[in-house]
Amino acid sequence: MAETIAPMNTITSRIKFAYSYIVNSIGFHTTLISLSFFGLALLMLYLETLGLSNRVMDNLPFMIITNHETARLILSSITTGIISLTVFSFTMVMLVLNQAAANFSPRVIPSLISYKSNQRVLGLYLGTLIYTLVIMVNVRAEYYKITLPGFSVFLAMCLTILCLCFFVYFIHSISQTIQIESILESIFKVTHKKLEEEIKRDRGPGIPKVFTRTSDWQTLESPETGYLQSLDEHAVLKICCNYDVVLYFEKPLGSFLLKGAPFARVSRQHGDMKEFTEEFFGHVSFFREERPSENYIFGFKHITESAVKALSPGINDPGTALKAIEYLAALFATRMRLTDEKVLYDSHGKARIGFEHETFEDLSEMCLSPIRLYGKENSTIILRLLFLVRSLLYKVPEYPHLKPVLYNDAALVLLDAEEAISNPGDRRKINRKVQELNSMKILDRELPLLQVK
Repeated sequence: MAETIAPMNTITSRIKFAYSYIVNSIGFHTTLISLSFFGLALLMLYLETLGLSNRVMDNLPFMIITNHETARLILSSITTGIISLTVFSFTMVMLVLNQAAANFSPRVIPSLISYKSNQRVLGLYLGTLIYTLVIMVNVRAEYYKITLPGFSVFLAMCLTILCLCFFVYFIHSISQTIQIESILESIFKVTHKKLEEEIKRDRGPGIPKVFTRTSDWQTLESPETGYLQSLDEHAVLKICCNYDVVLYFEKPLGSFLLKGAPFARVSRQHGDMKEFTEEFFGHVSFFREERPSENYIFGFKHITESAVKALSPGINDPGTALKAIEYLAALFATRMRLTDEKVLYDSHGKARIGFEHETFEDLSEMCLSPIRLYGKENSTIILRLLFLVRSLLYKVPEYPHLKPVLYNDAALVLLDAEEAISNPGDRRKINRKVQELNSMKILDRELPLLQVK
């Protein structure tokens, strides 16, 4: 019985991973809508065999097309027009994705593709085309009670008008999608949502003692090369309970693993270790897309990369970097509520799975270091980074262990400013901001001022 349950659980996990991948692809909603229109075409043809057009003609004769040549002309025109509209729309999508990759960061492309509104519009185009083609080949079918499915042709005209209306909406939507404010807002919302989910599951600071001694544990090696993105937590917890083991990931989720390299340890070795390993790897997902909906760290990375790209000489858009820093400030404020340990517990409250996890200090270094490197000669970037520190200082009294981290972040910003900014006026502005930080009396020691000649 157990041998049957294990493969079923593995299949369930694989279905979950495949569903997550498919839902985030550009063709998911488009395909569903297209299939729906194909079903609508078959339904309309069935109703035509029951005399739908005759009944409608008795009450609303202007809605029924009775001339075969007119019907064929209308349907062929609709087909040609919708194909042109679809090609033009898909071309616009590809241009938008290419521009986003060039101007912002290639990592934002998955989030742009996952916009449901654009997928639905493209699905409407393809669905209308499929509906029209199905109706067109049945214009002179001998099995109808009437010689022409007139009402179905009229419905194709209505769908075409709907496509034209949504084309205007699509133009507006795609022009909004490419704006950096929209991209950053989208990444921020997804990342913030994922952070809130992690906070709800957080049980406070402190690593259970069971994870502090891993020297004699059994090592697990990666079965393939790729990014360890996610795992079916419920299924893995159940496996750990069945084998009465504790699992610890030495690499954070989202890390790149080489085949054969160790990445996790199990609390004890037993005779069924091979069986345990096979079951466990059936619930682990390896793929290369960095989705903030799977790991909030990716959201921080995407916003940071957009800021760094904006500060590059080829783009030279400090305004985008300023907005990115503001979003980072909001996300850091949320991250402060999350402890640096990540542990999963079973239904009995026993710690079963532990993760090596990025601390708040690691995250701030990952995000702020590249922005400091590329923006240290711009006083507005320096001032905005100090503004980020000031915003977080209002919340740090609840998390006193983060005071040294914020002090170090501000000190590094000032160190770069000391070396890169020579204008006395800019240095005085920075000093005024530093004096504001020191006047808050929150940090354990005062930040140094820049020297002004």
